[in-house]
Amino acid sequence: MSDRTKGPRQVKKIWVAMSTPFQANFFAPLIEELRDEYEFFVTVREHDGIASILKAKKIDYVTTGKHGGKQLANKLEAYAQTIQQMLPMIEREKPNLLLTERWPEAVRVAFGLNIPAWTIFYDERERHVNQMVFPLASKVFAPRFYTIQELYAHGVTDLEKVVWFNGFHTGYLKDAVLPIENPFKVAGIDSRVVMVRPEPEFASFFPNHQPILEKAVEIITKKSDATVVVLPRTVEQRVTYSRMPKVRVIESSHHDSPVEYADVALGAAETMLMEAFILGKPAVSAIYWEPSKPVLELHRHIAHSTDPAQIARYVDGYLEADEARAFKEKASLIVKSMDNPVKLMIDEIRRIDDPKREDVILKRRSKLETRLDIIEASSMRPLRPTHIMKAANISYSELKLVIDELEKRGLIRMESTISGKYYQSTDDGLRLLQDYKRFKERLFD
Repeated sequence: MSDRTKGPRQVKKIWVAMSTPFQANFFAPLIEELRDEYEFFVTVREHDGIASILKAKKIDYVTTGKHGGKQLANKLEAYAQTIQQMLPMIEREKPNLLLTERWPEAVRVAFGLNIPAWTIFYDERERHVNQMVFPLASKVFAPRFYTIQELYAHGVTDLEKVVWFNGFHTGYLKDAVLPIENPFKVAGIDSRVVMVRPEPEFASFFPNHQPILEKAVEIITKKSDATVVVLPRTVEQRVTYSRMPKVRVIESSHHDSPVEYADVALGAAETMLMEAFILGKPAVSAIYWEPSKPVLELHRHIAHSTDPAQIARYVDGYLEADEARAFKEKASLIVKSMDNPVKLMIDEIRRIDDPKREDVILKRRSKLETRLDIIEASSMRPLRPTHIMKAANISYSELKLVIDELEKRGLIRMESTISGKYYQSTDDGLRLLQDYKRFKERLFD
């Protein structure tokens, strides 16, 4: 056991509540890192193959609750039944902390039993869910591209609760050690692979279905020698794609992210597309409904269309080695400036029992660090000066002194619009930031 377990501790047992495959993959490295320091109690809502992922990772769990589907009345009924099932379990287990993405029933039970609940904010479309979860959460991990006003509108009324991170929630894959086994080769597929993940048809924000993805797949299979592999979410999707010639339909993989072994990721699965980008894998979005803010950010960096013929052309281009290599290089520069939210969560857990623990001694930043902070703050998207000031934690006078200099050196570019000036890091700026981090790691880590 770690030395951190000595003496009185505020946290002995951590309850992790998972309701989607993403959460199984997100929380698995956290459990692995902390299993020698804390006890864990994992509850799972069986949905979309989440159990197979946890079994493959050798994580014990208890199944509770069910998905309510699209109808509001069914959702409400499932909500009440899940709380009834959870309550006696949690009273018996007596955890000291809840970790979840934003499972409302788990957060409500934790609040009722006076257990701190830590959550993740990354989809503003689920307003009714967010407003049930975040007012009761004691800590919220949120991407920096959300504004304070947006979080406030969804129930995050106390900014002291917020732990900000750069990038997407899928940033946990930055440091992941993926399994060597290629799931597509295991399935007997030796050609290039276009991995397709269809629409989240159970999501409350999902509109009427449009056959955009299916038509794109039909075009790709006629023109390409690559194998199209579909990971369906529903029985209906499995039936639809199984009827298409030259398409392989497989069950959801227990791998952290099977997209790592594909040549191109295609689809209408938002999380999968973000995973592909983090891993430097060429990705094409066919999302045709209202996008979340993370998806809008993602669409700045990956191909997106709702025209099946154009989608097929994008895929065909990315199957070429030069285009795939260029995508990977560009994505790598951007991803380097992102945070791993799982590591941030691990650090926050350890600080509960050791509040003096710090990896660096806080001191006044040097001119070099200030400039690099500005480059990092504007790495994901164009920002106004006021937003850079907040993200980089600098004053207006500091920003004014250096922003023009960074622009002259080609490390930041400025775009003048009707609503004012916007700044974003250039490729040279991102490379400089990457070189500095590598240099710092070699000397101090």
